[in-house]
Amino acid sequence: MKKYLNLFIFFIVLGLMLSTSVVKAEDNNVLKDKREDFRDEMKASREAFREKIQTERKAFMDDLKTKRDAFMAEVKAKKEEFKTARTEVKKRFCEKAREMAAKRFEFAITQLEKFQTRVGEIIAKLEADSKDTTLATESLNLSKQKLEDAKVKLSEIKGLIPEGGCENMTPEIFEKIKLLAREAKDLLKESREALRQAIKEIKSLREEDESSNL
Repeated sequence: MKKYLNLFIFFIVLGLMLSTSVVKAEDNNVLKDKREDFRDEMKASREAFREKIQTERKAFMDDLKTKRDAFMAEVKAKKEEFKTARTEVKKRFCEKAREMAAKRFEFAITQLEKFQTRVGEIIAKLEADSKDTTLATESLNLSKQKLEDAKVKLSEIKGLIPEGGCENMTPEIFEKIKLLAREAKDLLKESREALRQAIKEIKSLREEDESSNL
C-alpha cells in the first residue's frame, strides 16, 4: 500500500512540474511575442519619423528659396539706386557690412558650434547605449556642413569689403555683398534647422527608451 501511495505522490509531483514548465513556456512565448510587436512598432515609428523629418526639411527649403528669389529681385533694384547714391550712403553701407561680418555672423557661428558639440556628445552617449542614432547623426552632420558653407560665404564677404575707405565701393560689389550675406544667412538657418531636427530625434530616442522600460 505504501508503495502505491509513493508512486501516486510521484505522479502528482511530476504532473505539477510538467504543468509549471508548460506555463513558463507559454509565458516566455507571450513575452517573446510582445518584444517582437514592440520592435515592429518601433521600426514603423522610426520610418514615420524619417518621413516627417524629410517633409519638414523640404517645406523649410522651399520657403527659403521663395524668399531668396524675392530678395534677389529687390537687390537688383537697389543696385540701380546705389549707382547714384551719395558717398555717405556708400560709406554707411560699407561700415554695416563690415560690422555684420565681424560681429553678427561670427557670433551666430560660435553659438551654433557650441550647440553642435553638445548634441554630438549626447549622440555619442546614446550610441554607447546601443541606440540607433542614424537619423540624429545625419541631421547633425548636415548642420555642420551648412555651417561650414556659411563660413565660406562669410570669408568671401570679408574679401569684398574695401580696406580703409569705402567711398569707391561699386554697385557690383554692393550686389555681391548683399547676395552673399543672404546666402550666408540662409545657410545658418539651414544649419539651425538641421540641428533642431537632430535634437528632436534625440528626444524621440529617449521617449522610445522610456516606453521600452514600461
